[in-house]
Amino acid sequence: MIGLPDGILLVTGPTGSGKTTTLYSCLNYINRPDRKIITVEDPVEYVLAGINQVQVQEIIGFTFARALRSMLRQAPNVVMLGEIRDLETASIAINASLTGHLVFSTLHTNDAPSAVTRLIDIGVKPFLVASSTRALMAQRLVRKICKKCIAPYQLTDTEARSLGIDVNNLGPEAKISKGKGCADCKKTGHRGRFGIFEIFVIDDEARKLIYEKVPATVLRARAREMGMRTLREDGTRKVIAGLTTADEVIRATMAEVE
Repeated sequence: MIGLPDGILLVTGPTGSGKTTTLYSCLNYINRPDRKIITVEDPVEYVLAGINQVQVQEIIGFTFARALRSMLRQAPNVVMLGEIRDLETASIAINASLTGHLVFSTLHTNDAPSAVTRLIDIGVKPFLVASSTRALMAQRLVRKICKKCIAPYQLTDTEARSLGIDVNNLGPEAKISKGKGCADCKKTGHRGRFGIFEIFVIDDEARKLIYEKVPATVLRARAREMGMRTLREDGTRKVIAGLTTADEVIRATMAEVE
């Protein structure tokens, strides 16, 4: 998706869920001398060589929207916008994505399909959202199990039910674990963090639904039909693989309501 020539790619999630780090990783991956990449941020969090990074200064009227307008006159191939906060910023970003630029940005929503509803709520016309959006990704951070004190763990009935795991049908490759707590992880059983993700790739059917202004629940159902793995499902896979614990995933994600 990040190799596309144009369109808008949005990463959603609460503050501190690693959205900016994901965007920087994307920019780092596509950063080449023949690609002009400009970012507008508040503030600039990582300095990347070969990328023009601009910090907004609201106090002097240098807002996201104003910076973005100036940037687009410099013919960038890729634009990264720290956050879409209002209609003006959203409109410029979407128009940029429709005129041959690849735009990365973040939004504060709980899941990937809700990003569409959020854009329409702040005033973007549904046909513009439908034609410009390429993919929406939601993410959360969960703690890794400490490698030094990792030990096999038996899920409780409540945990298994919450994660939709049938304990009796787990294969031999299942490595459900928990950290016992050691000096290395300061007795927490966790050391380091990583992301769990859900990605909603917008296809023609989804575009039609966006154009018709359907609720987020309908879009989510369509995404599931297309094979979108939800945050909880991705977390559950990582619990079974022995990377994180059940309580971490339950804390960070919402259960699907059928």
